[in-house]
Amino acid sequence: AYDAAVAELFDSLELLEEKLGTQRFLGGDGSRFTWLDLRLFMTLVRFDPVYVTYFKTNKKRIATDYPNLLGFVRDVYTMEGIGECINTNHIKTHYFTSHPDLNKFGIIPVYDGPDLEVASGRDEMFETTKE
Repeated sequence: AYDAAVAELFDSLELLEEKLGTQRFLGGDGSRFTWLDLRLFMTLVRFDPVYVTYFKTNKKRIATDYPNLLGFVRDVYTMEGIGECINTNHIKTHYFTSHPDLNKFGIIPVYDGPDLEVASGRDEMFETTKE
């Protein structure tokens, strides 16, 4: 089950990487930020700092293997009201201490994921405006 789930996950990430290489956002014609983009962001912002370790999804990382997904996460993170709501320390603490059977000593990895403050360049790349 694990091997099939990991294969499906990374196949999906590859599709998203390709799509976000041709359009700024997922929904519609890709020019407008939608709920779908927010949902994807909330997953991707957790991927490297939590999912890679916690769910053993370490085949690839957003920070090093998916430049379009990384740009997307940075782009959305800089939108008004979004980045301010992301507390990576809280996210990691929740995942790594909530299930003592999976992490007996409550060890929280030090890696916080990629630097989301770096400019994504996606607004210039796709010449759209953030909404």
